[in-house]
Amino acid sequence: MKVEGRTILITGASSGIGETTAKTLSRKGGKLLLLARNKPKLEEIAYRISEQGGYAVPFPVDLSDAYAIADVAKKIIAGFGIPDIVINNAGAGRWFTVEETASADVEMMMAVPYFAAFNLTREFLPHMRTRGSGQIINISSVASRIVWPGAASYISARHALDGFTKALRTELHGSGIHVTLAIFGTINSTYWENNPGSRERLPRTDRFNRPLTVEQVAETILKSIENNTREIIKPRIFRLIFVLNTLFPKISERIMRM
Repeated sequence: MKVEGRTILITGASSGIGETTAKTLSRKGGKLLLLARNKPKLEEIAYRISEQGGYAVPFPVDLSDAYAIADVAKKIIAGFGIPDIVINNAGAGRWFTVEETASADVEMMMAVPYFAAFNLTREFLPHMRTRGSGQIINISSVASRIVWPGAASYISARHALDGFTKALRTELHGSGIHVTLAIFGTINSTYWENNPGSRERLPRTDRFNRPLTVEQVAETILKSIENNTREIIKPRIFRLIFVLNTLFPKISERIMRM
């Protein structure tokens, strides 16, 4: 799908991957609808994109609130029509062990990204079906396929997003709507600043991979749109790790505990 002229909705657009992806797609002629909770930051990003000749409209919203999602979706449909592309990028969650995790933390980490992606997609899906086209991209982590100690709720939420993506793809077979799961390893973004203590719990195996930049991630997302890619896995070494995890789960778990 060509980006130029397409209406593209991005959640978590006030920083990190979302912000950089919005700017990248804007340079390719995309019309951006930006969703995030941080209103001042979101409006600043939209202003900068517009100032550089792009098109971006901010929609401040708490994506953990299903009613707020329904409300903002109605406003978007009324004012801008049905997005051609929905990028569910918003995510949250510090890395804790099970004992360290409060019930409120569990709810928050499931609310964003999983519930947010599910609820937002559901609002637009009937209209996308009627139109017979579109692309839904769910941004996730390698935690959607493998596990390691010290990040139980974070990993559980990403596994849920993985399951949702696969189920959605099955339901949309033959509809003209493409579904993409984007799985990334460690990324140098503002996530680590907002979730202190998490970087220290990365598996030691991570030292063999050079962290991705947000610019690399944004370019990968751009290519996935242009090619209607089914699945993204970066860095590529994780393809091998996922196969190992499927065939020899005990060995994989032992490696990730290192």
